[in-house]
Amino acid sequence: MSPIDFSKHDYQSELDALRMRYDFDFAGIALPTEDHMDMKIKWRYVSGNLNNRYQRIVLRNGRGIAGTVMKTGKSMTIADTNQEEIQQSIFNFPILMSEQLTALVAIPLWHHHRVKGVLLFGQRNGKPLPNRTHDAIKIKGIGSLTSEDRVRL
Repeated sequence: MSPIDFSKHDYQSELDALRMRYDFDFAGIALPTEDHMDMKIKWRYVSGNLNNRYQRIVLRNGRGIAGTVMKTGKSMTIADTNQEEIQQSIFNFPILMSEQLTALVAIPLWHHHRVKGVLLFGQRNGKPLPNRTHDAIKIKGIGSLTSEDRVRL
């Protein structure tokens, strides 16, 4: 299976448009980077970021929000990051701290039936996730990556 050629699509522009369309404060795409020893996951594209600290976040499969979503292939929704269980393990979620996110939804991105990335939308300052209980956020895809999930907020 050939690797994804990220130069053939403007992921940044599409991410900016998705963040604005769904009215989120932050959006990011995390992708794996093949290291000679093991796979690491980094936030490759972001929109609405407060700073550039996201560039230093390196996760392993199963760690952090992106690593957990990549490992399980399931979406993750946290309506309030001030919940005690989240706060007790806040250092396991560096994107929450660096971008001051108070609510988020993370969606696996698929390519040829394998999780190849994570699309994360987040809110700040206690702003709730958009009220879309009657309608799912439908992401046709971004570039050659698709979301086979339909996430209900």
